Amino acid sequence: MLSRQMKRKLTRRGFLRTAVLGTAATGALFHIGKSHAQAQGRVIMLGYDGMEPSIVEEMLERGELPNLGKLRETGAYRRLGSTIPPQSPVAWNTYATCKNPGGHNIFDFIRRDPKSPGGPMPLVGTGKLVPPVIGTDGGLQEPAKGINYRTGIPFWSVADEQGKRGKILNIPFAFPPDPLKNGMMISALGVPDLRGTTSTYFSLSDSFTQEELSEDLGGGRRIALAFDGSDEALFPVPGPRDNRYRFSDPNAYTSTPLRFKINRGDKRGKISDGDSEVDIEQGAWSEWLELRFEMSPKVEVHGITRFFPMEIGERVRIYMACVQYHPDAPYSALTSPEPYSAELKGRFGLYKTIGWAYDTHALRQNDLEEEAFLKDIDDTMSFRDRLTLDELKRGEFDFLLSAWTATDRAGHMFWRYRDEGHPYYTPEAPEHWKKALEYTYKRADAQTGAVLEQLREEDTLFVFSDHGFGSWRQGFNLNTWLRDNGYLSVKDPKQADRGFLMGIDWNETKAYSVGLSSLYLNIKGRETGGVVEPDAAEALIAELKDKLAGVKDPKTGANVFSSLYPRGVYSGEAMGDAPDISLGYAPYYQNSRQTSRGGVGAPLLEPVMDKWSGEHAASDCKNCPGVFFSNKPLDKEDPRIQDLGMTTLSLLGVDAPSDYEGDVIL
Repeated sequence: MLSRQMKRKLTRRGFLRTAVLGTAATGALFHIGKSHAQAQGRVIMLGYDGMEPSIVEEMLERGELPNLGKLRETGAYRRLGSTIPPQSPVAWNTYATCKNPGGHNIFDFIRRDPKSPGGPMPLVGTGKLVPPVIGTDGGLQEPAKGINYRTGIPFWSVADEQGKRGKILNIPFAFPPDPLKNGMMISALGVPDLRGTTSTYFSLSDSFTQEELSEDLGGGRRIALAFDGSDEALFPVPGPRDNRYRFSDPNAYTSTPLRFKINRGDKRGKISDGDSEVDIEQGAWSEWLELRFEMSPKVEVHGITRFFPMEIGERVRIYMACVQYHPDAPYSALTSPEPYSAELKGRFGLYKTIGWAYDTHALRQNDLEEEAFLKDIDDTMSFRDRLTLDELKRGEFDFLLSAWTATDRAGHMFWRYRDEGHPYYTPEAPEHWKKALEYTYKRADAQTGAVLEQLREEDTLFVFSDHGFGSWRQGFNLNTWLRDNGYLSVKDPKQADRGFLMGIDWNETKAYSVGLSSLYLNIKGRETGGVVEPDAAEALIAELKDKLAGVKDPKTGANVFSSLYPRGVYSGEAMGDAPDISLGYAPYYQNSRQTSRGGVGAPLLEPVMDKWSGEHAASDCKNCPGVFFSNKPLDKEDPRIQDLGMTTLSLLGVDAPSDYEGDVIL
């Protein structure tokens, strides 16, 4: 029986509905509900972030993906419809909730607070971490907790409530973990570091120039190490936020000292926090170092980090990973049930817990090298492979969901080696850099083969990606276009150039952009200082769509936009945060970095001279489908990502919420 609480949740927009299995030859519909249907074996889903269909299909034809090829031959292969926009947090939440973004409230990596006193304010789009509350006596009043902005109930919770046993492993943006009665879950993408950021690395050196130290880094900090005559140095590594102090206070973040002892002659060394120690060697990843942060005499937080020394010699330069949750004592809930994280550590040893699992920030800014990044991809994929196979072999589940993100990160960081038309194309790169993306696809294929060996005859296996990928050659500064065309006014150019929607004259601004794919109107009553009358919004949206559709690249004559989607493409309970226009860029174009952070002032178009050279976040969804393989034939030619949860519930023989939008495709 459903609990009263779950029934209330499931019936907010109507009654529970049974999942439609398909149409019989007579034309009658078969309805699957737990009261009159039999579960049809176990369901296993392997999800790979950002696999590009055109590359997968080419590799299939060359016989380079034999296990996925077997699925295509014996079951089915289709391109999988993604979301508007085809962006990871949007698509994975549609996968989870079987709803469009208007129903689950995640529209972009970045959202904005329209009611901020000084004008709209950019925020992280998916959720936040609330620091612990420490009392005046130093005791813990409230533990740290993660908050997910997602609305809607994920299909795994629906199945769990109806008695099905699930294993939900590393599904992106499912943080904090959902409480489960019958299964287990570990969060991944979306889990912050101990500082509460997506991931803040540290680059440590005794030879940084002042220019290197003062560079405005994204996602990282450079720290000058001062070695004494015995080649020892101290670094107080920042830890979790202490909300008893203002952000500007030196005590705003707790810290713990690290001692570096270097032997320049043999390019080795040791790093210690006083309780534990790791060896380091130039060009090699270290083991994990366990850290303790004392927030008060009564409250202690545990974390882990590791190192990659890029140089130990005449000069020292060491990459230090962000400080992550310790699986024995997570800063906030990491798994469901909570002891599961420690159980996994007992099985596998210490493991990576940060959601942004690959440090693209450090690689972009040359604080980590390509070989280290690729080794990290290999190691992290191997851990998730082992975890998935171990849980599969242990059994005792009705459905198992597991996900990997290396396929996406390799696309972002190594695309410039495969696109000869990219402004940052590097033909002299090593061959394995050029084929880094294909390598991750082959790893996905090998994992598929390992899972196939464990399947029972009645099991269903899906392998899919949430969206596709492409080359990003040009950044379009949308706020600059809005300014030049009279829709946005700047009162402080220096501030506006910095971003974060600063320096804008909101009394003279009709439209603005912040985020990777979102354009908003400055609507009276909705935005602080709004000037657009609500009843004039639709006409202004149509006007902007018409003008932006005509924007061309002056060098090539190509259209910058493929489609522009008004907020009417969304529906559901979360429409209040929907962008007024979701951007659908043509191939090779995306929002510039300056526009994404809410800046104004750069040239209209900028060549992408960046290692982050592949993109999809604001591509037209029609040009950016994912992939979908099944070991069973499909009953739908054009499956969509919201269909996968509905189909799983149908196969498990359980009821689906009435506001789920997906179809059953088997």
